[in-house]
Amino acid sequence: MGPTAAYAAKRAAVFALDAIEGDPEFLTRTCDCRTKAQAKKAHKKALKQMLASLQEQIEDQEMVERALTLSDGDEDGGIIGTSDGGDPRVLYT
Repeated sequence: MGPTAAYAAKRAAVFALDAIEGDPEFLTRTCDCRTKAQAKKAHKKALKQMLASLQEQIEDQEMVERALTLSDGDEDGGIIGTSDGGDPRVLYT
């Protein structure tokens, strides 16, 4: 019985391992897995920072809008505010 596919695969693996042992820089020249992983991690970190910054801006804007809404009085002298559900209402003092 002649060589099988499994035997050919084993022989190829042995030759590949011998080649790698003879050239320790082979993987660093041919594999860019680490570079891609680092770039992906840096991209993910940058997106997270941008989202946090946007969230802070939204919160700041909401505080300004609430302050402006609460400082605006209606014609009866009441202060316009919002209920717990976010609906506008007039608060009389």
